[in-house]
Amino acid sequence: MKDVPLVYADTSALGALLVAQPETQALVDWLEQTPARLVSSDLLETELRRMAVREGRDQSKVTAILDGVSLAALDRATYRSAGFLPMPYLRTLDALHLEAAMRLDVEAVLAYDRRLLDAARSAGLDVIAPGAASAS
Repeated sequence: MKDVPLVYADTSALGALLVAQPETQALVDWLEQTPARLVSSDLLETELRRMAVREGRDQSKVTAILDGVSLAALDRATYRSAGFLPMPYLRTLDALHLEAAMRLDVEAVLAYDRRLLDAARSAGLDVIAPGAASAS
């Protein structure tokens, strides 16, 4: 498994599996064709479950999406460090996702949120956004 890249999956990406977006098919194709181990923080579960409630989706679909992702618990140090990230444009939950990704020592961040992608690049991480215009 060491040849398989570790990729942090953000809610902006996996949410496209729950609620169809213009990039959904490109994301599905990427997930099917690319060997990668998906990881995220437990924040992903909360965000996806809230999305399901807002959009009237069955929670079993969230569970199925989460089955393909290893979730890491966020500790107090992660919350604190996320608060100190130097990117002024980064929103709170995105800062938590980015800090978690860095602590998990991932190779790339899978997301569609432009601010998070920009911050991940600034932090030296590769970014993946299948089907998004100029997100590479």
